[in-house]
Amino acid sequence: MKSEYMIIQRFLILLITLLMMYSCTGKVEKPDSSGIIPERDLIPILMEIHLADGLLPNPKIRNWVLSADSITMYNYIAEKHGYSKETLDKTMHYYFISKPKKLISIYDKILARMSEMESLLEKEVMLAREHSSNFWPGEKNYYIPDSSDIGTLDFQASLAGSRIYILKFTAAIFPDDQSVHPQSRVFSCDADSIMTGIRTFYESPVFIKDGKPHTYSIRIFVNTFEPIQLKGNLYNIDNCLEEWQKHINFENITLSIPTADI
Repeated sequence: MKSEYMIIQRFLILLITLLMMYSCTGKVEKPDSSGIIPERDLIPILMEIHLADGLLPNPKIRNWVLSADSITMYNYIAEKHGYSKETLDKTMHYYFISKPKKLISIYDKILARMSEMESLLEKEVMLAREHSSNFWPGEKNYYIPDSSDIGTLDFQASLAGSRIYILKFTAAIFPDDQSVHPQSRVFSCDADSIMTGIRTFYESPVFIKDGKPHTYSIRIFVNTFEPIQLKGNLYNIDNCLEEWQKHINFENITLSIPTADI
């Protein structure tokens, strides 16, 4: 959650900084012969104005921009693009009175651009959330027989806090795989007594051996505030033979706190 907040905060700071910056053409009037701001410049100006309108009520944002009011911000934005507030007012009056349908078209383009920005920000937030809450210590994907051996799927992770974790992954066990009762083996124990301490085992689903990807999850409840070690193997089997045909694929492995608990 903290990383998600920081991503949004950095985005807002960057946005306000861009709004406050004066370009080399600042305060240089450059409307066309009609005295109206061209559409190519009007769209980013209006877009920044509406973003500013949404951000200025936030007290922290107002402090970053030195308590500027909306009129002052409109001046900053217009002048940054090389126009005066008066020219902007004249342009908006022209569109309202003479070309209202064109103004609607301009706002459709603004909404499309803002939707694209929102989508990009959501992706950044999702990536930050995944990175900050994923405690899985290994690779995200494994394919055997490409991997060297089954030991590749052994894992050990340090966890703490009285809370729930979810071990989640997609697994495909192919029909030619010769494993017997394949499933994950996951347990936890005190961090100071990994070899001799009491182990708590967690229920694991039995894998379906049809060659198709299936998503599995294991619920892990840590009922102590002391650090624990989570250990196990993603692919535990009942085979007695030392060698057997292995054909498995694990993807998108995560060990995380459910979103509602973050």
